[in-house]
Amino acid sequence: MAHWQQQGGFQPPVPPPGPAVSPAGTPNWEALAEQNEQSAKRGRRLKLIGVVTAVVVVAAAGGGGYWYYQHGKEKTPTAHGPGSPTPTVTGPSNTTSAPPLKGIDSPPTVGSLPAKKGAAALNLGADAKQGTMAGFSGQVLKLPSGQDSFASTSTSVVEVNKSFTVSARVLVDVPNGNRSAVSQGDGQYYSFALGRAGNNGHDQWYFKVQVPGGGSAIAWSKGDATVNQWVLLTGVYDDPSGQLTLYVNGAPQSSAKSAGVQPSGSNSLQVGRLSSNSQWADPWHGAVADIQVWDQVLPEADIVKIVAGPSSPPSIAPTGAWLGG
Repeated sequence: MAHWQQQGGFQPPVPPPGPAVSPAGTPNWEALAEQNEQSAKRGRRLKLIGVVTAVVVVAAAGGGGYWYYQHGKEKTPTAHGPGSPTPTVTGPSNTTSAPPLKGIDSPPTVGSLPAKKGAAALNLGADAKQGTMAGFSGQVLKLPSGQDSFASTSTSVVEVNKSFTVSARVLVDVPNGNRSAVSQGDGQYYSFALGRAGNNGHDQWYFKVQVPGGGSAIAWSKGDATVNQWVLLTGVYDDPSGQLTLYVNGAPQSSAKSAGVQPSGSNSLQVGRLSSNSQWADPWHGAVADIQVWDQVLPEADIVKIVAGPSSPPSIAPTGAWLGG
């Protein structure tokens, strides 16, 4: 039998596990029982170690990672290192409504003119005077021009992202210059306007709208604008078709296409001016009367009735009306 010598700190090899055998070649049952007991102890220790390891892993998972559930759907696990904040699930945020839009600065008003239809009164600038004038049987608003020659509502009258109609009797007493009789908007640019402007060397009546994204769409009168004569201007915007049409004294003039109408500031109604480049522009010079607006397309048959005056009112009541006959 070979003998191992202890050198360099090495120990003799340990015989491989197996049943203990006595020198006579027969199993040593006492030794075998002891080996089985040791093996059983090792198995119990391994199971205990496994259980402890599993508990540690679960605890670590609770502090270092999580599964996110929302509406019954499992999300991808996201690991978070020590000290990382644990995300929380929240419902929709309670957002506050946007603050009311503020229009461009305007001169102070002195007094107001109640509406004949609707709730919005016309607040009068210092130079705007209510009175009578030849050629029209009812009350008119005299506008001698200038920064204080205007009237405006404090609230919106019609929604420009839907169909609408605007109409007014106008008299201009100067032969030149761009003039706005009725418009809506007090932001950087108007939403819509009725008035007179130069077009290819001619002064013509117009109905125009501000197009979202910039620019304008304009429907012009067929003939030149007259001076010192009452004229009924009616503008119709049909939102589904994007078409705007101008009528003069009940007769259709021309149409134009627009990809919508841009809201302007608080969308207040303006008489005798319009907003342009964040300033008041195109002051009217003369008088304006019989102002009416509808929150829909007014049929041509009703537009013709407006020409006849109060004796033949349109079949559709206006949303707002001021200075009727």
